[in-house]
Amino acid sequence: MEENGVVISVKKDTVLIKASRSSACDSCAQKRSCSTGGGGEDMLIEADNAIGAEKGDRVVFAVGAGSVMKAGVLLYLVPILSFIAGVVIGQAVAAPLIPTVNADLVSGALGVFFIAGAFIGLKLYNRTLEKRGGALRPRLLRKV
Repeated sequence: MEENGVVISVKKDTVLIKASRSSACDSCAQKRSCSTGGGGEDMLIEADNAIGAEKGDRVVFAVGAGSVMKAGVLLYLVPILSFIAGVVIGQAVAAPLIPTVNADLVSGALGVFFIAGAFIGLKLYNRTLEKRGGALRPRLLRKV
């Protein structure tokens, strides 16, 4: 999906782009909380600066459908499955090892521990992707 925007700042190899929400955003359930732009008409996008764009340039950037799907799975499914795994392990393994403590409390605490671990793992995974150049960021295609 190609979109247009204006570069508002440049940092090393990345740019911050201000773009208007497109018609594709209208059908999305997350349109109010999307990106760092909040729920307004404009959104802020961070993208790799492969074309040497400068502040004030109008640019065309692309967001791959595969990147959107992968980000959705990583940000929603992985933490939920981690929480469920923590609760199940808490009930099956940890609770019998600590019989003096409420089993639900142990499994809930382990679920929270696992979901926190999932977010930390996702952050580390993102850093690894950025180092290898496979980040899920949009990419600049050309200047307008």
